[in-house]
Amino acid sequence: MRQLFRILHRWHFIWLMPLLAISLAGCQVENPWNFNICRIALPGIEDDAEKIRLLTRFDEISDQTHITLHYQIISGQDASAVTGSTPEPASPIHSLTCVFSASEKPNTPGILIGIETSRFGPVSPTHLSILKRFWLDRVGRAALDHYENPDQHGLIADVPEIGSNLAYAIQLAINGLSRGAIYGLLALSFTLIYGLIGRINLAFGEIVMTAALSTVIMGMFLSSLLGWNIILIVIGATLTACFVGTGLSHLTWHNVFGPLGRKAAGGRAIIVASLGCVLFIQEFVRLVISARNFNLPPLWQYSFPVLRSDHFVVRILGFDVLSIAMALIIGASLIWLMTRTRFGRQWRAISQDRIAAGLCGVSLQRIEQQSFALAGFLCGITGAVMALRYGVINFHSGTLFGFKALVAAILGGIGQMRGAWLGGFVIGLTEAYWSGYFGGAYRDVAVFGLLAAILVLRPGGLLGVNDGKDSLFSPRTGQI
Repeated sequence: MRQLFRILHRWHFIWLMPLLAISLAGCQVENPWNFNICRIALPGIEDDAEKIRLLTRFDEISDQTHITLHYQIISGQDASAVTGSTPEPASPIHSLTCVFSASEKPNTPGILIGIETSRFGPVSPTHLSILKRFWLDRVGRAALDHYENPDQHGLIADVPEIGSNLAYAIQLAINGLSRGAIYGLLALSFTLIYGLIGRINLAFGEIVMTAALSTVIMGMFLSSLLGWNIILIVIGATLTACFVGTGLSHLTWHNVFGPLGRKAAGGRAIIVASLGCVLFIQEFVRLVISARNFNLPPLWQYSFPVLRSDHFVVRILGFDVLSIAMALIIGASLIWLMTRTRFGRQWRAISQDRIAAGLCGVSLQRIEQQSFALAGFLCGITGAVMALRYGVINFHSGTLFGFKALVAAILGGIGQMRGAWLGGFVIGLTEAYWSGYFGGAYRDVAVFGLLAAILVLRPGGLLGVNDGKDSLFSPRTGQI
């Protein structure tokens, strides 16, 4: 294990993810939980209303234990006809007050202990209990569909206004870039190992699944101790995922790929062995941990408005910023590692000519071990970002995700880091636009159809295959 972590002490960019979380958390408004609970409870009280127009802004709330919402009840036709934010004089304004107990921990929701409305008076304890059990706990966020403007939190964003079609396309592009960044991170792992040994490790998808699962479990454990503290949860869960991903990748090298490499096993043996690792990790998680879905509740729902078209606002989620920024920062750090360090020079020497590198004193075993550890670290970061962004993980989540990341690496040009980036973003944008305009039923068909089309037109991928395995950055040049 000492050799495993010898290279990790240079990876200072591991702390950049927590630092990004801290900086983004500073933009979050204080304790939005009680406001959202009250906003979800309102349609349960006004269950006959076709649409509700919320008039109270979050920044108008001064006391988080007594939240009063002012609202109007409007018909569906009136809601579709209104284009501005000024309420109609003919529609009366009502109010609802939610009373909460004080939060026991910072940034956690209080307990709803009472509701009073201007129309119906105080809500009885029995009615409140039924509301909690059958509305707040079961319907949840779906109750926001009863609002005229469910995503505004009572606010009209002060951002430039553009056309509706363009706004929708930009929102899909943001979603696609965020997902493509996650694909790109994992595609870097495939590229790193293929560039070194000319083989593909199919187990990386399962390593990501295991790291994401550890992120969910650690996040839930920390939340039970500290409350929904975004900074501590992101730091603790990310470090756990990096440790799990690095350690598991090292185990696969030590017990499977390293021995096969020393025996000069062919490509078929490596593929079969990696498939065995996939099945072993999947079944281990299914039998030892659980086969059910692990759900991490939304840690951070804050978003940044960018543009809007009437009431449709183009938003960037905090974890979208985190995923895109981490993909760029880690990619730049990997370039520096491979071009400016001794490890990078030795890696490139082995990728060019293993025999000559060994004769020059380069330890093939050590560089392979460190490369697998680095690839596992990238899988850990990918799993952490995926779990924090989407929040639902099960024992087979990594199979399709890992295969799509491999498709991204092949699409961009296997063996090239620029190709991994490009392929990841292309896959992410394709999924987002197809789902947005044609629905999600045939999304995966569209992705693999795009791969087939690219390989027919450009068999080497968009940037060409790095057959010589000289480096991660350029096709074969014949020089280090």
